[in-house]
Amino acid sequence: MGVRGSIVRHHAAAGKTALRTVHEESDDIVSIAIHLQFMSPEGSHDRIFGTAKSVVHNGIAQVVRDAAGAGAEVSVGYNNRSSYITTRQFMTAYNNIGLLEGLFAAQEVGADVALIGCGNDPALLMAREALDIPVLGITESAMLLACSLGKRFAAVGVERDCADIVEANLEAYGLADKAIRRNPVRTADLEESLIPWFEDPERVRTHVIPRFEEAALGAIEDGAEVIVTSCAGFAVLTRAGYHKVGGTAVPVIEGVLAGAHLARVFGTLRQLHGISTSKQRTFKGLPPELIAHFLAPFRTTNGAT
Repeated sequence: MGVRGSIVRHHAAAGKTALRTVHEESDDIVSIAIHLQFMSPEGSHDRIFGTAKSVVHNGIAQVVRDAAGAGAEVSVGYNNRSSYITTRQFMTAYNNIGLLEGLFAAQEVGADVALIGCGNDPALLMAREALDIPVLGITESAMLLACSLGKRFAAVGVERDCADIVEANLEAYGLADKAIRRNPVRTADLEESLIPWFEDPERVRTHVIPRFEEAALGAIEDGAEVIVTSCAGFAVLTRAGYHKVGGTAVPVIEGVLAGAHLARVFGTLRQLHGISTSKQRTFKGLPPELIAHFLAPFRTTNGAT
């Protein structure tokens, strides 16, 4: 499948044509094509975890489909040349090539909006520069929603090295002043396979949530009024119906859920009103024909990727 990995489509109705027809007949239903892009390979191409990893991808994608609701068409993209490692920026650079190509491919086949399914929001700002459609990151989406739900928020992730990346992103997004001052990104110390989380709901209740809450409560003591997640694996919290830190009035904004809801909003804004990423300065990008010309060597089977 080459550097672009693979794209799998799931329809919330009979198909895109049918959905567009419904939209034409009713102003109440808008058909939105949402693309969810993973940075890791599809299970059948995963040389480390194999097909067992599919339960994670499928679980995350289902949260997106459920949140997007009726009328949404969700395509899922995989990066079949992933480095697998997200805790080091130089390894992430290798992931980003396949991730960006997956996003390009999704735009070409008609996606209205794209959502990157990793809590580090890899290649997010680059993708906004490269693509014309809106591109969202799950952690940034949760942070943006948190800004309207409390004075200050904190993020909780899985491991410390990823937390350092998320904290750098917090600065890049211009949201540092909306987060707590001391250690705005906390770690639940859950450096383990995500596969059991999606296979066993009881493990989520007895193991994942208690560790998550331990980190969240520390952030609340330091002033957090909202907690956001910074790992796609925490989609299991949404699947478990967990949306508030136990014993508190502090909401938990899970990133995959937040990203899916914002994707529906951004896709609708683009489709009905032509609103998308500003190309004035920061995300100006390049003409499509120039992109195609200079990236051609990377898009061949024996290219430099």
